Amino acid sequence: MEVMFIDAKTKEEKIILDSGTVDYCKKYKVIAVYAAVQFASQLPTAVSQLAEAGIEVITSQPDRTSREFQILGCDTFHPGLRLARDPDAYLYVGDGLFHPRALALAQKDADRFREIIRYDPFAKQHFILDESDVRAILRSYKGNLMAFLAATNIGVIVTTKSGQQQFVPGKELAKRYPEKSVYYFAENTIDFSRLEDFPFIEVWVNTACPRIGYDDATERRIAMVNLNDAMQAKELLSSKNLLTKE
Repeated sequence: MEVMFIDAKTKEEKIILDSGTVDYCKKYKVIAVYAAVQFASQLPTAVSQLAEAGIEVITSQPDRTSREFQILGCDTFHPGLRLARDPDAYLYVGDGLFHPRALALAQKDADRFREIIRYDPFAKQHFILDESDVRAILRSYKGNLMAFLAATNIGVIVTTKSGQQQFVPGKELAKRYPEKSVYYFAENTIDFSRLEDFPFIEVWVNTACPRIGYDDATERRIAMVNLNDAMQAKELLSSKNLLTKE
């Protein structure tokens, strides 16, 4: 079977920031600009507006994206952004909260929070995403990491979906924590209700989309952490960062 991927772009020929958004951005010297895929190729005008306002614009092509400026909603690990240096704030162009929230969650290891300015090209105005918008998620996630370290029986969720299958990296968990009993559960679609069929599992480790370990686990009150964080749980909890901030 042949597969062809076609970008779904917005009908707007270019993104033009409203004056209120440009004025607000002036409070920062360096801003990292990102967008959802349908807007990522239409940012030159917006970037020029920021430059003319005296703002230095930086960006990157994050892991698993097809172009510069594009961000995925599952890019919740700061190294995956491939930024050469940290900005003073982020400007995300697009509607909805799923993608800009990824920029917030990616800062959990940081010493301070960089504000995210979300410009909605349909509403033609900006909205602010700050630390308080993810504080509840981070607080719950911190508790899950602590539960993971204390647990004896760990369940590792492995999806068979192409692009998300992480069974080989997941096997490293048993080597990292030889004192724990690690069980592996593989299926195509993760059904959270099925997890209740294994009450002996104390904490689940997610190897699929990282957002499952944050948003989905928090909404369903399931003790779950992502694989990358489980592998460095002690280091994360012993460091001074946004995750451990009271």
